[in-house]
Amino acid sequence: MKRAFTLMPMMLPHISDRAAAQLLDILEQLLECVRHHYGPQIQRWHRSQCRTNRPHMTSPSLFDDVPF
Repeated sequence: MKRAFTLMPMMLPHISDRAAAQLLDILEQLLECVRHHYGPQIQRWHRSQCRTNRPHMTSPSLFDDVPF
């Protein structure tokens, strides 16, 4: 049986300006920790994606199919 997927908007509570700034600071610190821990893996994945998605300009097959 296929699961149904529904997007639901996040209903965030209203908080003070100071609390919003502190929340953003916590999230930025958490993001920095994740980037530090998983950084090498992320870079490896990005490099592999660039290699697989970029056509090789020196490939002879690109020039073999030219109609003119």
